[in-house]
Amino acid sequence: MPANQPDAPLRAGALLRQPVRDLEGRIIGRVADIETTRDSDGHERVTALIVTTGRWGRLLGYERHEAGGPWLLEHLARIVLRGHLTRVPWHDARL
Repeated sequence: MPANQPDAPLRAGALLRQPVRDLEGRIIGRVADIETTRDSDGHERVTALIVTTGRWGRLLGYERHEAGGPWLLEHLARIVLRGHLTRVPWHDARL
């Protein structure tokens, strides 16, 4: 991910709904969610972007494979949401 200041704080709102491109420059979707991990200093670091090709909206956590809930919502999420999602590692993200 190219950035002017790699250590500068980044707000999630600055990433959500942003178009993400592949290595050839084609738009592959828009950012729907952000994966993070906590480093040894206690800071959250972005590890991947969840990109959707479908309509962007509140995914209510059902875009995650480990999400559980009422069986009907889980079933609909599997059909509707997850079919349009791609996990893009942070180092491969081109915004």
